[in-house]
Amino acid sequence: MKRLSVIITLFLVLMGCSQESNTEANTEIDEEKQQQILDFVNTDINQIASYETKANEILATVSGENFKNDQELYTVLTSQVIPEFEKAMAKAEELEVTVEELEPIKKKVVDALDIYYEALLLEKEALENTDEVLIEQSNEKVEEYMVAMDEYHKEMEEITTKYGIDYQRN
Repeated sequence: MKRLSVIITLFLVLMGCSQESNTEANTEIDEEKQQQILDFVNTDINQIASYETKANEILATVSGENFKNDQELYTVLTSQVIPEFEKAMAKAEELEVTVEELEPIKKKVVDALDIYYEALLLEKEALENTDEVLIEQSNEKVEEYMVAMDEYHKEMEEITTKYGIDYQRN
């Protein structure tokens, strides 16, 4: 009987050690994932956002309150805005994520950028053909893009909460 209780005690001690090392391993994995998620947001997405912001800032100089004429808008759109936005798209396409949970989020970013790019191309075509219907379609694509970006932010909030990261929408 004494031998059985020694075996049981030894077994319980070993199980405790095993669980402790598993907990430490899980903590290390979570910390690695946390760092990879931070890098994804603070480096990769930030670079994409900077291209996108620059494209939109350029567009704002010739649209809305700053609109002067279709020709100026067309020239800036084709020579500056679209090429700058293509940099954002290229960066998004080349993103390599190592955290499995980031894969669908990366896809959302790529899809959202594709939607906005379609809006820019529709606007370009509308200006080439003086077509109000295409302008309306472009505006609808911008709204679709906004919905897609909202979904992206919601998913980022979920994953960052899971890993104890403070996420701020920009």
